Amino acid sequence: MHMDPLFHPGWIEFNQRRWHLTAERLELGPEKGTGWELQTVLYRNRRGRLVTPPRNPHLPIAFRCASDRPAAINRRRRLALTRLAAAFRERGLGGSLSLSAEACDARPFEWAGMAVRPRFTYHLEIAEREARIDPSARKKARKCHRLGYRCAVSDDYAAVAECLAGPEARKGFDYRLDAADLERLAGLLGPDHVVCFLARDAEGHPQGARVCLFVPGGHALAWSAGMKTPALKDGVNNLVAEYALEHFAARECRVFDFIGANIPPVAEMKEAWGGRLVCHYAISERGPRHLAREAYATVGMLLKRMRK
Repeated sequence: MHMDPLFHPGWIEFNQRRWHLTAERLELGPEKGTGWELQTVLYRNRRGRLVTPPRNPHLPIAFRCASDRPAAINRRRRLALTRLAAAFRERGLGGSLSLSAEACDARPFEWAGMAVRPRFTYHLEIAEREARIDPSARKKARKCHRLGYRCAVSDDYAAVAECLAGPEARKGFDYRLDAADLERLAGLLGPDHVVCFLARDAEGHPQGARVCLFVPGGHALAWSAGMKTPALKDGVNNLVAEYALEHFAARECRVFDFIGANIPPVAEMKEAWGGRLVCHYAISERGPRHLAREAYATVGMLLKRMRK
């Protein structure tokens, strides 16, 4: 069983249809024997180059080692990721590839001449949530309950899409999803792998939503979330997150991935849930854009030092 829901055939089909991409399941192993195995899903654009599909937090990666000796695991993981880097080189990169945290060794990609950028998220062990969640997060959820808000699993995709529009207007980005997309996704993955949580206020109006992908017994991903601005002060975000964790605990999911912690206010909000800070990597070609990004970061660092 794959722990990552992004391996699900329905998710792969959704990406191909929605973003007009071609998917390739890739399985790598040693030339001789069965000492290790790496599986992933790659996506090609119309030019045949590799991309991370929009609205995908990462490309899923599963690594299996036949030995439990740390030295063997380290060596075989390095060999597996070296083969993966070679596969990237052979196919060509059409943009930045965001990799699963399972690819925890970025050196093979650097050795292959690619640019590597660290990215961060929080992983919460669901079974340990009671001891890990900060009391302030629980307090905000209780406040929301007192105000008459209620959360439930919902197939009211129009109401969910309405809530997702909240951060789009507030932060100026586009989820590129509507009610029809959500309904199509639900049909492809089914209720055992995708779920919509919807919070309504005391009058029954939708105020917050979260769409999650999950594998029973595996990982749950906080794929998309949206809260209406007036409801944020009531703690609706905390109410929905708390309800989602209870839902996944009942399905014996092991890890809740909060998906992203790279912006200060987002990191501050997510760290209150007590998850483990996890690094994963974005891989890209070294080119003018990469050099410009490095130059911009260097200049910014120098300016900060000069101000001190």
